[in-house]
Amino acid sequence: MINTEVIDVLDHVDAVSDMILQSDIYHAYRLARQEMNEDETAQAHYQTFMKNKVQYDEVMRFGKYHPDYQTASRATRKSKRDYEMVPSVMAYKQKEVELQNLVDEVITIIATSISDNVKIEVGNPFFRTDMHGCSTGGSCQCQVHA
Repeated sequence: MINTEVIDVLDHVDAVSDMILQSDIYHAYRLARQEMNEDETAQAHYQTFMKNKVQYDEVMRFGKYHPDYQTASRATRKSKRDYEMVPSVMAYKQKEVELQNLVDEVITIIATSISDNVKIEVGNPFFRTDMHGCSTGGSCQCQVHA
């Protein structure tokens, strides 16, 4: 049921969203994405990776018993690594993580303003430096503020 409280919350969500879209972090992310998309080296490596991935997916229908499993697996890993090592791709991925961290931080602030007991699953735990794990001792990767 929609009432004025729900509409007010939705208006605030729109305002927060607009603030994120106006942030320096978001603008840096957009610029990095554009530079990556315009980088011919990155696009060539991406096309090679996608070609290898299609072959790998075809081989994986039969699993590790397919005669080309090792070759397809190695080629896919190598082409992915080559793509991810292109400077424009590395810059884009860094900006992507920064944007995700900003969104995670906003989500955490909103959730903890409701209750300190709210469990929040945010972002990729491998990129987070402030992850504490679940307060219940589980492995749900939720973020808990002490």
